[in-house]
Amino acid sequence: MHRLIIADDSPVYRLRLSQIFAASDSLQLVGLAGDGQEAVRLMRERRPDVLVLDLEMPVLDGFSVLRWAMKHAPLPVVVCSGRSEHESVFQALEAGAVDFISKPELRFAIRSQNFAEHLRSKVEAAAVAHAHATLPRGTDERAAIAAVNHVRETKSTRERVCLVAIVGSAGSPAAVAHVLSNLDKNFRVPVIIALHMPQGFTSSFAERLSRNSPFSVTEARDGEALAEKEIYIAPGGQHTSVNRDKFGELRFRIEASDASDFYAPSADRLLQTMAEACGAQSLAVVLTGMGEDGLRGARAVRERGGHIIVESRETAVIWGMPRAVSEAGLADAELTPAAIAAALPLLCIDSQ
Repeated sequence: MHRLIIADDSPVYRLRLSQIFAASDSLQLVGLAGDGQEAVRLMRERRPDVLVLDLEMPVLDGFSVLRWAMKHAPLPVVVCSGRSEHESVFQALEAGAVDFISKPELRFAIRSQNFAEHLRSKVEAAAVAHAHATLPRGTDERAAIAAVNHVRETKSTRERVCLVAIVGSAGSPAAVAHVLSNLDKNFRVPVIIALHMPQGFTSSFAERLSRNSPFSVTEARDGEALAEKEIYIAPGGQHTSVNRDKFGELRFRIEASDASDFYAPSADRLLQTMAEACGAQSLAVVLTGMGEDGLRGARAVRERGGHIIVESRETAVIWGMPRAVSEAGLADAELTPAAIAAALPLLCIDSQ
């Protein structure tokens, strides 16, 4: 059993979260904190394996608690906050949180089984994550060159890459930022990034990436044609696919998700449609994240002769999505985000 502490200043919300985790077979609640100072005291005394943290609390706010934890007692932290559309969530992820979930209004949180299941699964996955995983600075050119040489040796033909799709979940925002900040600024192949994010979050994520990388990063729009040197973010809470129009041009299709969809945007849907539209010209990158979303899509890419890279277990916060693809024998290489940044231009060299 993994030891859990909940830090939230609302007594009613603490009760609801306690009820949600009482249904878990792998989590044991060992402490409830109503403010940041109490959260720090409980972490010192009870040494939890995972922390669920609100960002807005009295005495010490969630950021102060997070900074203290990463410095003195590193552990996986899942942010459960109502401030999901602001820079605060990005700052929490950069400070070491492994995942986040939007905190709904209490009346919704009490009734919603969907919220309960999502939160429980995120925290159960986080409990076994790498706490405060650090990403190496710069690029890893030797690993990238070795991976690219292996791909070229094992592929009977080489096709011009027309699209790169990057998918992931918990821990992926930091990994994506690392890849883009280290990617050659002259990289021309369009890139579509689909991470498991809620609606209203991805536009802010795109703006942040644009500010901190040499690329133009925008949220994908329904019917939009893909352009060279553009980076697109799949809208949160919806499904993004790519298709060819009657003129052979690649375009996005954005569709609403169903209440029964556990992952939105779906990595499988994006990768499968990319494989259908681009065949051997597809390049898929599977980053850190829980579960197996992306496995069916990666299989479709492989069946059509495309390339697949997964993030290495050394840097992945949660080696779930990459592991599923790797253990199925579908990955051409396992690389750190630094090496992925170096490998993409090499794999797409004929497309530049």
